[in-house]
Amino acid sequence: MTDNDDAEAAGGIPRPVQDLIAQLRGVTEKLAGLTGLSGFAEWLPGMAALPSMPRPAAMSAAQLRAVTSSVAAQHRSIEAMQAQLQAFNEQLTVMEEILEPLTEWTTALANLEKRVINLSSGPED
Repeated sequence: MTDNDDAEAAGGIPRPVQDLIAQLRGVTEKLAGLTGLSGFAEWLPGMAALPSMPRPAAMSAAQLRAVTSSVAAQHRSIEAMQAQLQAFNEQLTVMEEILEPLTEWTTALANLEKRVINLSSGPED
């Protein structure tokens, strides 16, 4: 579906016209409320048949709430990743602390093994 299809999905009325109708409807309702008139739709045949459309400010507010919620969720996700990286970094630090003496011990054992082998084979001439 293209943007034009989306714009004309509500009864074949283009999106800008839908927005204009919504604004006109809002103004008419406010004027009717100020004058104390009710049932203005009966005076304007076809007005009641027009599709009901959301107000642009309400749509913008909803969109901003969605974006704000998404940004907050991404921020929480980053905080969780930072906590995971911190835990992983601590694990690596512990692993290094274990491996350093093990490496020294293995090196010393290899040197001892080399000396023992040299002693058992006798002096070389």
